[in-house]
Amino acid sequence: MANIKDNIKAIAEAITRESVLIHRDALIEGYRDVHRLSKFGVDRVLKKAAEYGGKKGAITLTDRYGVSTDRLDEALELLTIIAESSRIIQLFDFNIEKGEIYVEGSILVEAIGSSTKPVCGPMEGFFRGFLSQMLDREFSVKEVMCQAQGYNRCVFRVKKK
Repeated sequence: MANIKDNIKAIAEAITRESVLIHRDALIEGYRDVHRLSKFGVDRVLKKAAEYGGKKGAITLTDRYGVSTDRLDEALELLTIIAESSRIIQLFDFNIEKGEIYVEGSILVEAIGSSTKPVCGPMEGFFRGFLSQMLDREFSVKEVMCQAQGYNRCVFRVKKK
């Protein structure tokens, strides 16, 4: 883990240099509009785009900033830093033994409000892309509980393929 902790400054620099400021309300309204089109398959396209973004983020951290790991717990620590600094969620946590990621205060849930189904598909995609690229093996990530469904937090199940 020393490698990851030693590179927190590099991660912060990467977030500052590689990210673009997007107004929070624009993200909320945009996702709300896109989510309405989910019955037409737009949600799958958005999840795939987010997966690509996760892969590109991992590539950028590795190639430009020398941040890498081959351990799932360390990759999830990296995701914690990225997720919480993005302000797209309030809290990111995980349980390595259970293979679960926990998210509270998702901007996607804020955009949709209540729903009978999970609404954080783009996060599934991003997490999958990031972990698969960073760890050089395929992962599946599935949201199994969502705050939009009335749960206290969103829960994503992570499995090695």
